[in-house]
Amino acid sequence: MANITTEIDGTRTPQQELFYDLDDTKAIIGWSAAELKSIAGHAKTPDEALTLLKICTLLLVQQEKLHRYADEVRAGRIVRGEG
Repeated sequence: MANITTEIDGTRTPQQELFYDLDDTKAIIGWSAAELKSIAGHAKTPDEALTLLKICTLLLVQQEKLHRYADEVRAGRIVRGEG
């Protein structure tokens, strides 16, 4: 099966691939944090809930970093070379 991104938009440049990879990863981290937060609401112990919420906080900090990196890629401050 052909790559759907090629069919829709043509071939992506390395720069576009980097941006979309960062953006996709950011979305997955956000989804994961939301799921963990939901699971924490049903934790068996307060310590278990606290641990899950700490993990959520760490994930969200990383998500924000990826968001900033994606913005830098989009603005051309981070460039992926051909390779």
